[in-house]
Amino acid sequence: MGYALRNYDVWKTTLPVVADDSQAQVAWLESAAEQLVQGSDVVWKRRNGPQRRVSADEFATVVQNHLNQRQIDGEDEQDGFGRLVIDAMAGAPGKTHAQYLLGPTRHPLGKLHELAEDLLREFAPDAAAAQREEDEDDAGGDA
Repeated sequence: MGYALRNYDVWKTTLPVVADDSQAQVAWLESAAEQLVQGSDVVWKRRNGPQRRVSADEFATVVQNHLNQRQIDGEDEQDGFGRLVIDAMAGAPGKTHAQYLLGPTRHPLGKLHELAEDLLREFAPDAAAAQREEDEDDAGGDA
């Protein structure tokens, strides 16, 4: 009993350890990647920290750099950029050309999601913690 009394203040001010924080990170990563692919910025904020952002423009730069590198590496043997522009200007869908230009992927949602997740991965622990803090704050306000 003495041990419990001596440590009560520490226990009540220490956040509980989340058993599987990686699940929260994966969920955030998937959701945030979808936001980027759809053209939206991804924004999060820790309780006492600055707002963080990965913009759709930053993602577009990552995609452009990926496509440029594939061109440099000679991986566009079908003149995909030209065909994509021609189709777009003619009002035709260019998804087939875009998929070819992006290259192969094992990601179930495609290469754009893979690139988005790669861009966001380093932020997942911080963003998942921010979501957890927001959930705690919301739960605290309901009491």
